[in-house]
Amino acid sequence: MDSISFFWSFFKMLAALAVVIALMIVAMYFLKKYFFHSLPDVNGSALINIISTRHLSPKNSLMLVEVLGQVILLGVSNQQMSMLSTISDPDAMEKIKLARLKDGLFSAADPLSRYKSLFRNFGRLRKDR
Repeated sequence: MDSISFFWSFFKMLAALAVVIALMIVAMYFLKKYFFHSLPDVNGSALINIISTRHLSPKNSLMLVEVLGQVILLGVSNQQMSMLSTISDPDAMEKIKLARLKDGLFSAADPLSRYKSLFRNFGRLRKDR
C-alpha cells in the first residue's frame, strides 16, 4: 500500500515540477519578446537610430540603422560588423517610415506606456477569440 502511495506522490511531484518549468519558459519567452526592446527616441533627436534587428543565429544578426537620414544595412557577427548595403530608394524609405509609424512611438514622459499598450492589446486579442 505504501509503494502505491509513494508512486502517486512521486508522480504528482514530477507533474508539478514540469508545470513550474513550463511556466518559467513561457515567462522568459514573453519577457524577452516584449520587454527587452530598446525604446525609440520620441522626438527624433538622436543621430543614430536602430530601425530594426533580425537575428539569424545566436551570434549573427542583420541591423537596419538610420544615421543622419541615411539608412544602412549592417551585418553583425561575434567578430565583426560590416556594412552590407545602403538604402537610398525613395519607395523603400517610405515603407520604412510607414513601418516605424505602424509600430508606434511611445511617450518619453510615461516610460510605462509601451507596457500598458501591450497589456491593452493582449486583452483585445483575448476578446476577439
